[in-house]
Amino acid sequence: MIKKGVRQLQLTGLLLLVLLCIGCFAKFPLLVEQFYSKKIFHLSAIFGQMLFGFLPFSFGDVIYLLLFLLFIFSFLSIVKNLWRKKYLKVGMLLVRIVNSLLLIAVVFYLFWGLNYFRIPLEKRMALDMDIKASCELLETTALCIDKANEYRALLNKEDWQRSDQDIFHKASELLSSTHTLKQYIFIYQPSVKKPITNMHVNYTMVAGYFNPFTQEAHVNTAMPLFAKPFTACHELGHQAGTGFEDEANLIGFVLCTESDDNLFRYSAYYHAMFMLLNQVFWEDQRSYLCLLKLISPEVKKDAELEHTFWQQYNGVLNRASSKFYSGYLQVNNQPEGLRRYNRMTKLLIAWKKKYFLP
Repeated sequence: MIKKGVRQLQLTGLLLLVLLCIGCFAKFPLLVEQFYSKKIFHLSAIFGQMLFGFLPFSFGDVIYLLLFLLFIFSFLSIVKNLWRKKYLKVGMLLVRIVNSLLLIAVVFYLFWGLNYFRIPLEKRMALDMDIKASCELLETTALCIDKANEYRALLNKEDWQRSDQDIFHKASELLSSTHTLKQYIFIYQPSVKKPITNMHVNYTMVAGYFNPFTQEAHVNTAMPLFAKPFTACHELGHQAGTGFEDEANLIGFVLCTESDDNLFRYSAYYHAMFMLLNQVFWEDQRSYLCLLKLISPEVKKDAELEHTFWQQYNGVLNRASSKFYSGYLQVNNQPEGLRRYNRMTKLLIAWKKKYFLP
């Protein structure tokens, strides 16, 4: 027992040393960009997408479920041994749990996580992020409202009957065929899946998520149809090596608006419109109220539908998961936490200044 304990503690030290080395490497974005994001990450992405992409179910969800069950089993074992006063065995179990968590962290950063520390997309795209005049925000917001109204009016009966697989396939095709983003992201065999069950993503109010261990992008298929195209393209942005949430939002927006598909374009402008309106609200509430009047009744009806859908799942689990994920983002080079999503407004304005919004 003592020898096993010593070996476990040695493993703990080794894993901590590896994480320390990874942390030091992460402090140099240029090195991360050149040696990890453009080389090492490509290997894990190819491996994951090739191995798990063709599966009709989420293999990553299966892994998460098994890890959760293992955690429950370990917790019960600790309680049982504490009750029997087998403190040495409890110590061994705790060390093994710590080692498991450290190993997961090492694998996470080696497989995908170091993309959080690469050179920001805005610098690689040479976007002008110096946005001072509020008129730029108001102009971009009004444009997105106008575009959302336009594409909402163009949607027909067939658009509203689109299957999830059709949307996922279209999103994957957009990533594979993009010319605008090709030099900034890694594209191999993009694919999108639905979760094994939507229950956990509904109650955590998650529209989509990416599994960095299996390279699988997921979209919550229970939410309203018009929210799915943008979410699918956002998660594909993560699959393509984009870590920051605002950058994944921009990639999702660009992919959707590059499409000739009205549902995808509507989804992009719908999401961009509300992100921009949220920023306007904090800066100029009078202009915010004026801009709200520009939104068509059909778009407002969609917004009410989406709000009603998510509100039925709003509760303790959502608040707890939001705090956890916000902390996760802060640890991974995004000090704004969940507010990082809304930073897409600056990226979008900068994108508009450099490129035309179709």
